[in-house]
Amino acid sequence: MTGRASAALGIWRARNVRTSGDRAFLVYMVLMVALVTVAPVARAVWLSVTSAEGIAVFASDAAPGVTVLVVAGLWAGALLLGRDRGPALLAPFPTHALATSDLPRSGTFSGPVLRAGALVTALTTLVAGLIGGSLMSSGLAAPLGAVMFTAAGALVGVVATVAWLAGQAFPRAAVPVALGVLALGAVTAAVPVMQPFTPWGWVGLVYPGSGAPHTLAALTALTALLVAAVPVLMNRLGLAELMAQAARWDSATTHATGMDFGAAATMYQGRPHLGRRLRAVRPIRHRSAVFLIRDAIGAVRTPGRLIVGVLALAVAGTLITLAFAPAMPGWALGAAAGLILFAGLGPLTDGIRHAASVAADLTLYGISDEHLLANHTLFPLAVIVVVLLAVVVVCSIVAGIGAAAPLASSLALGLLALIARVSNALKGPLPPALLTPIPTPMGDLGAAVRMTWALDGVLLAASAGAAAALAFESPVLLIGVTVTLIGVGINRWGHRG
Repeated sequence: MTGRASAALGIWRARNVRTSGDRAFLVYMVLMVALVTVAPVARAVWLSVTSAEGIAVFASDAAPGVTVLVVAGLWAGALLLGRDRGPALLAPFPTHALATSDLPRSGTFSGPVLRAGALVTALTTLVAGLIGGSLMSSGLAAPLGAVMFTAAGALVGVVATVAWLAGQAFPRAAVPVALGVLALGAVTAAVPVMQPFTPWGWVGLVYPGSGAPHTLAALTALTALLVAAVPVLMNRLGLAELMAQAARWDSATTHATGMDFGAAATMYQGRPHLGRRLRAVRPIRHRSAVFLIRDAIGAVRTPGRLIVGVLALAVAGTLITLAFAPAMPGWALGAAAGLILFAGLGPLTDGIRHAASVAADLTLYGISDEHLLANHTLFPLAVIVVVLLAVVVVCSIVAGIGAAAPLASSLALGLLALIARVSNALKGPLPPALLTPIPTPMGDLGAAVRMTWALDGVLLAASAGAAAALAFESPVLLIGVTVTLIGVGINRWGHRG
């Protein structure tokens, strides 16, 4: 970053002067969070990856192929993310001041790009290090192999950062390129012979125990070439795109600070553009069919969101099926399936959010609130049944396990995730009572309670996924989660409006 840009940003940051007491409190908070939260979570993660189940997952024959697919998905996702929220991002005012100056973008926005890249690279390096350390601790990988895979993880993070920036610089080309990367990644994972000819395949060949560490040199050369192209990409960033992303991110963070994560997510919803001349509400005798067709056409008008939602449901179905495979951490896969399923239902439940927003108000369609909400649940319910049934049956055949148990658990999880979405739509703003302090011998728990309230849908969805995976071992857990979800939903329905 140039001296003029640094001086301008220094003036901007100096508007909120921090005293020595503020800095001391920040250091105290960082230390306490590290001791109370980070250390126990890190220990739990290490114990999980070094457990018998974790080692069995990382040492399986399919692990290198899954790594190829994950890396391709990460790079494709980075391209798509850059279209809406790129790494070259500052607050709206400094963005306008610096982007309209005579300074090059490669100097004025290098700071946020470096910080974003450092975060992404640290995460990918940590994941690769955990996998390599797990295999090395069990004697299934040599120390050199674990170190080389960790280095490959760092390179994957750097490439992901460049792809993220490329998506911001070329938003129109990001979608087809990302789809091509995903398709080639799937083909490479399915046909191992292609791994030496693709960058994501090189990562799979560096996997501990794969026996082809020389591809790390090719991955390093590719990374160096991409890093050299970063200034060119940054100088192609346009003023209008930078200002739009800055304003959108500023609004999203404002909503997130107030723990209104639903409103923050709506800032990044795509605008309907497909099938605008297609009539959504049709005069059909059966009212349920009217709502079903209306919600389906409404979802089709944002095809990107619809595809992502359906893919998320497919991934959730795959995970819940694998949870029943031998030597698999069922509860962890189930929890991940619950989270992904809850997120994937977002693009399919716009009608539910509409019904919740008009509940307890004047009837718009001459029907009760209960019937309005029930009719809007038909479309997501139909998609859940169709997608999960198809995915679970196919995955059960491929994995060679019975389909009855995964089918029952996946359908139960789909219903619970839909109930969680309905409850989340009825939640409303943060209750003022939660703003009061909650003093305890361990400190004020008010912030933790507010965060739990804000993320209750996510937490309940993860719990439902774990309970669904363990339904045939401990049905009491699934019953408890079901009762909790229904109880919360009924309470919020009674207090709507």
